[in-house]
Amino acid sequence: MRLRTARLRGGMIAVALVVVAAGCGAGGPTPPPESNPRYEQIPEDLCDRLRFEEVFDRFTLDLAPSHQDGSDYRTERSYWRVRCDFGALAPDERFTTEFGEFQPSGAVQVRVYHDLTGAVQAYNQDVANYIDLPEETGPNPITADLAGWWGDSGRSLQTALVLDPDDFTLGDFAASQLDVTHLIRHDNLVMMVYAGAVAPTGETAEAVTLLHDLAEALIDETASHLDR
Repeated sequence: MRLRTARLRGGMIAVALVVVAAGCGAGGPTPPPESNPRYEQIPEDLCDRLRFEEVFDRFTLDLAPSHQDGSDYRTERSYWRVRCDFGALAPDERFTTEFGEFQPSGAVQVRVYHDLTGAVQAYNQDVANYIDLPEETGPNPITADLAGWWGDSGRSLQTALVLDPDDFTLGDFAASQLDVTHLIRHDNLVMMVYAGAVAPTGETAEAVTLLHDLAEALIDETASHLDR
């Protein structure tokens, strides 16, 4: 049943990543000489640089031993893009369900555009696709503005899908699939973090708070490794 749960989480992430990549032509980066963006080309080894284990330790989480690390680096015509997958595991009994341990997993996606205009347009489109649309159609959606070192160009979304015991063979249980998205823009940088996990329905508020805090910490960790 844990594989079923992973597919629930992975499906939302995979759809989001495919939509972001759609419509982008490949080709070498040719930033216009007059542009002076804050952020430079994303390091190709960014995913290796991220200290996931240290970030997880702040929340008393371990690296998930069964998690398959993944990354995807691309050079597009007007921007650089990388996706870094992550998986964590609560070693204690926090948020344990009939599906097993609490296992937050997701991805960090970073795009650095050659100019500010491209970043603004991409960010606005992402807000429409990954914040506004799910707010209208997602299960129990809650959105909020995000402010931080990036200024006020940030939005968050959380959803909570109550799982139906009739869809599984675990007997009666009360668990929910929780998903959190943080989307920010800072000058020519656009970053999005997804984090999802299954938690007891009665502890949704506490589990969602942890996912939000984890997403924020991963944004800070990722930004610390970007050239600017």
